[in-house]
Amino acid sequence: MISLSLRALVNLESLNGVESVGNLSRHRIAPMVVRGKDGSYNVRYVPVISGESIGHGYQEALARVSEQLGLPVSERSKRGEFVKFAEKSYFDDKDEPLEEPKKPEDARAFEVEVMLRDTVADVGGFLYTGKVPVKRSSRIQCGYMIPATDAVESAALEAQFHVRHVPSQPPKSTSSQQPPEASTEAPPAAELGQIPYNVEVGSALYTMSIVLDVEQIGRPSTQYGKKVSKEEKLGEQIERRQKASLLALVQLLSSFSFGARKGRFLPNAEILSAVASVAKPNMFVVSPGNSRDYIRDSYVRAVHFERVARNLGNTKQEVHLISYNKETGSNVEEVEQVASIDELVERVAKLQGLTS
Repeated sequence: MISLSLRALVNLESLNGVESVGNLSRHRIAPMVVRGKDGSYNVRYVPVISGESIGHGYQEALARVSEQLGLPVSERSKRGEFVKFAEKSYFDDKDEPLEEPKKPEDARAFEVEVMLRDTVADVGGFLYTGKVPVKRSSRIQCGYMIPATDAVESAALEAQFHVRHVPSQPPKSTSSQQPPEASTEAPPAAELGQIPYNVEVGSALYTMSIVLDVEQIGRPSTQYGKKVSKEEKLGEQIERRQKASLLALVQLLSSFSFGARKGRFLPNAEILSAVASVAKPNMFVVSPGNSRDYIRDSYVRAVHFERVARNLGNTKQEVHLISYNKETGSNVEEVEQVASIDELVERVAKLQGLTS
């Protein structure tokens, strides 16, 4: 089980809009409860980026890297349409028909079939909503990106004014036999003219948390129904699927490959720090990056977690921590440090036994 939290300084982003009001495109905001200097708790409405946006970006990256590794990806997932076999009309029957489950005992076989057709449905989960529903929970969990509580006062939203240009004269169709006559008159203005619009942009020191259950990738989650022979084929792909899940994570974090409006609102983003854990056999989730002390908090909790587990009889419990840190005064000597977010994921992959 992999858990990761980070702090990223992101300026002038419009990664997650919610609606248009007239000529204003609004940024997503959400309420946060923060502690004031006097010890009281207050509600602040702040710019945020939804977990759905981050999850969509991760699945797009996963679809690309899965193809590169020779893993199956459905046509809809290749197009970024993650309906993932929700009903019969979305079945991808290009190679062979996908049979609907007719009774509960068919659920495991159906889950295996879907996983063999789409790696994105394996890692990102799916829900078939027919007469016999079949659900596979997502192996990746990602929450909202929210401003860190120690920097929430610095989070800001502002609408930027722009003008969309419309040509002064619409083009005229001309015949090749009759060339247009030269005119000295000024061209008439187009009816629409120039169109003003406003886009809200957000700037904040954001924190984000992700949990990836690598061990369960490529393994059916349905515990009832008969095992099918195709599970052996699925088992042969487990290591490649696990590697694809981490490659997609690198793409997501290193390139900030999620969100919208990047054409003219590419955010100025810099990851300031991160901490990741690899825990076996039971899960351990690192502390969220609400303050600069979150790496130390994660280390202290990990030490206590291991001690309690072993004292209660789980002598094999292990938690490995890796950190990346550019924030001054918050390094933890006891935690392994790396030089970049990419190297952090590489170390995680090695601890998972996926690289040498």
